[in-house]
Amino acid sequence: MPKNLSSAIQTGPLSVGNVVSASLQIYRDHFKSYFGLALVGYLWLLVPIYGWAKYSAIAALISRLAFAEVSEHPETVSDARREVDHRMWSFFGAGILTSLIFLAVYLAGAIGITVLGLGAAAISQQNYLIIGALVAVAVIAFLIIYIRIVSQLFIVELPLAIENNLTASSAISRSWELTKGSVGRIVWIVFVGGLVSIPVSAFIQTVLAIVQPILIALLGAESGAFVSVYIILVVALSILSGALVNPFWQAMKAIIYYDLRSRKEGLGLQMRDAKRK
Repeated sequence: MPKNLSSAIQTGPLSVGNVVSASLQIYRDHFKSYFGLALVGYLWLLVPIYGWAKYSAIAALISRLAFAEVSEHPETVSDARREVDHRMWSFFGAGILTSLIFLAVYLAGAIGITVLGLGAAAISQQNYLIIGALVAVAVIAFLIIYIRIVSQLFIVELPLAIENNLTASSAISRSWELTKGSVGRIVWIVFVGGLVSIPVSAFIQTVLAIVQPILIALLGAESGAFVSVYIILVVALSILSGALVNPFWQAMKAIIYYDLRSRKEGLGLQMRDAKRK
């Protein structure tokens, strides 16, 4: 476990700084292994359905390995893979169900805001100040609800990767249950994690900005060769950037999951007692 993380968990919920710094430390200590797994996972995304399921399982595998480090029960990649691989389709199913939930909430919000705007326009006789105020309030309310739902489903793959006898739907319920009362903290952790991830995205965009005019000069902006080479470059850099950032996020999810279970269910004490025995 990263230094001082255990004592921090015992004194209360982990701070945003604790979670982000511990995630970075775990990733740094296992960079070669985690990055290699993430790179393979992102390459699998190029294969429809089966490849997407493989990606889901590999992302969960990284989270399981990070959880093992935090809980001071390290696992080898092969041991952790054996526990994760047979649940591959459950991870994929959980991802599909979660995406459908997000989509349903988004559509409901969009329809509700549209109906509210049209209703306000009809009632207020084109008073755009009133319409704008009502729509603005509705958008803010929708964003708060949407962010809350996303936060409560942020760690869906962790229960599936760690706990036994869970299905895709029960993992969603488990994530919802564990994150109750911690939504605000999770939002801040994700926000800071996003800031930490910005340099990777900025580097990729910079590379594309530099390479694009060079390719245009060499191949011509309208040529099929330019389009093909540029698409390949974008895909390759996207895979690379995703593989670089993904283990950091998976480690972050593992730490949040461990922290929540330690505070709500005494997981840390249970594991320490089991270790002594």
